[in-house]
Amino acid sequence: MKKLFFNIYFWSLFTLVTCVGLLILPLILFVNIFLLGRPLASGLRRAIRFYGFVLVRLISFLDPVRVEFCGDHLPSPAVFVANHNSAVDPYLFGLIATENGFVTSWPFKIPVYNVFMRLAGYVNAEAGWEEVRVNCRQLLEAGSSVTIWPEGHRSRNGRLGRFKNGAFALSVETGFPVVPVCILGSGRVLPPGARMLTPGKIYLVVLEAVYPETGELKVEEKIQRLRSKVYTRIEETLQKRGHFTGSDSSI
Repeated sequence: MKKLFFNIYFWSLFTLVTCVGLLILPLILFVNIFLLGRPLASGLRRAIRFYGFVLVRLISFLDPVRVEFCGDHLPSPAVFVANHNSAVDPYLFGLIATENGFVTSWPFKIPVYNVFMRLAGYVNAEAGWEEVRVNCRQLLEAGSSVTIWPEGHRSRNGRLGRFKNGAFALSVETGFPVVPVCILGSGRVLPPGARMLTPGKIYLVVLEAVYPETGELKVEEKIQRLRSKVYTRIEETLQKRGHFTGSDSSI
């Protein structure tokens, strides 16, 4: 019964926030475009981040989502990479105060959302790596960070899957750093395939940025070293905080 009431509460507020967001979107875009001189895509990415921030802060999953920043400085733009457990995960990035574009696939099939995603310059992973690479490079050079799920899909067992090279090749090519992000708890709130949310606690750990090596190494070796370093940092942090045992001690 608690779960049913929670879902009624959640989806009611979700719908309300989304409708209000659509109503005030023209005002937000007007300020960004005509007063601050930003392109439409940049204004939309900032509006979407603010939408995620309001959703996560206003609609608690049980307790407020907690965020921990490691390191003294959050570089921007940067290539964000995170473990991926739930459809909730992209909204959590609203708590990271940076303009951000996403590389994703199935959300492009959601009506209304897909229109704003395309206008915001989000990148469809199903377009193939070369197009993804070019579009991500354009985002970074325009001053927007990029978020890539290096596993390529949501984990269905909570384990950390093998990382693909794309995010790290992009970092080596452009020189922008990789910011590892660890997401704990979202997989129990809304695991892949579930239709109803379960009240739970979610914790976000933004690790210190990792820069690609600049020595005389071959490009392939730089990519492999960067991928290995980031994977190890995310895995160790998830392990340390009980993610793999389900205890999530830091939450």
